[in-house]
Amino acid sequence: MDKLGIYIHIPFCVRKCAYCDFYSIEDMDRRTAYVEALVSQIRSFRSMGTRHVVDSVYIGGGTPSVLSGEEMGRILAAVRSSFSVSREAEITAEANPGTLDTSKLSAYREAGINRLSIGLQSADNGELKMLSRIHTREDFESSFLLARLEGFENINVDVMYALPGQSEDTLAATLDYVMALEPEHISFYGLKLEPDTPFGRDPGIAADVPSEDVQYEMYLSAAKKMEDAGFMQYEISNFAKLGMECRHNLKYWSCEEYLGFGPGAYSFFGGRMFSYAKDITRFIAMPEDSVALFEENYIPTDKELAVQYVMLGFRLKRGIDTAEYEARFDDDFDMRYQEKMKPFLLKKYILKTKSGYRLSKRGMLISNYILSEILDFKEDAE
Repeated sequence: MDKLGIYIHIPFCVRKCAYCDFYSIEDMDRRTAYVEALVSQIRSFRSMGTRHVVDSVYIGGGTPSVLSGEEMGRILAAVRSSFSVSREAEITAEANPGTLDTSKLSAYREAGINRLSIGLQSADNGELKMLSRIHTREDFESSFLLARLEGFENINVDVMYALPGQSEDTLAATLDYVMALEPEHISFYGLKLEPDTPFGRDPGIAADVPSEDVQYEMYLSAAKKMEDAGFMQYEISNFAKLGMECRHNLKYWSCEEYLGFGPGAYSFFGGRMFSYAKDITRFIAMPEDSVALFEENYIPTDKELAVQYVMLGFRLKRGIDTAEYEARFDDDFDMRYQEKMKPFLLKKYILKTKSGYRLSKRGMLISNYILSEILDFKEDAE
C-alpha cells in the first residue's frame, strides 16, 4: 500500500502572536462546532484512502493544545475509522507551554499522540514578552518535564533567531538551555517580518532586527553548536538526534502524498493539489462540501512538479539525487540546471555530492536567492 501523511489544522490561539501570519483566531467559543465539522470532513474522505496506509499525522495550528483530551481523541478516532493507520505511525501535536497540564498530556498520549512539538521560541523572558507569547521560560520547562513524566519520548522544541534586540549571546544561552533538557529534535527558525502582521507594520521592529551579517553568524554558530551536541542538521531549519527526524515534514520536502483537513490546509493527493479557504465560518457550515471550500484545486504539470521537487529538495541537507530526479521526471538534471548552478558551485554555495547536489550551510542562508536564480519559474513551469 502507498504511504500517506495527514495534516489537521486547529485554528485557535489563546492570543495571536504579533509576528504570526498563519491562519488562526482567538474565538474559543467556536471550538466545539469546529471539532464536529473537522470530524465530519475527515469521515467524508474515508473512500479516498483505501489504497493507502497513514504513517504520519501532524496536528498543527494555531495552537492545537487548546483542545481538551476528549476533543483530540475524537479527531484521532475519526482518522482511524476513516483510514488505515500504521501501528508505528508518527502522530505529532503542536503545543504551547501555556496550555498544557498533566491530565491533558495523559489524555493526548491515550489518544495516540506520540510526538510533541513545543513552541519555546526563546528562553529569555524579555524576548518572550516582546514576541507576545503567553508563556514564560518557567512555563515551558514545567510543560517539557511533565511531558517526559507522561511518557513522551519524542519532543521537538521550536527556537527562533534574528529577534528584535536579540544578540548572539542571548541566542546561545537559549540553545544551551534547550539542549540541556535533551529533546530529540530542534526546529530553528529565523524571524520573518510578514507584512500583514503587527510586527510587519511596525517600522521600529524592523529597525531593531539584527543585521544580515549578524543573522549569518547567528545561523552558522547555532548550527555548529547543535551539531556538536549531537543534533544533526537534515533540513535548513531542522536538527535532530540520530533517527529522530520529523517523518511527516519529510513528506513535504520529498514531494510525497498528504491530505490536509481544516481551513487553510493544503493537500497533494492523487496527482492533484488543493487547499481550503481560510474561513472557519464557511468550514463549520459545510465541512463535507470540498468544492465550496476550495481555495485552490488543480492538477500540476510534470514540469511544475519538477520545479517543486528541486525547490523542496534543496531544503534538505542530502539535497537533490539526480538519478531520482531523472527517473521521476524523465528529464536530465545537469542539462537543465548545471549552467545556472555554475556560479554557486564556484563559490561553494552548492556542493557536488556522489548522488547529485546539495546546498552548503552558507548556501542554505541564501537559499531563496539561489533558487530564484536557478529556477526560472515561468520557463520551467511551461
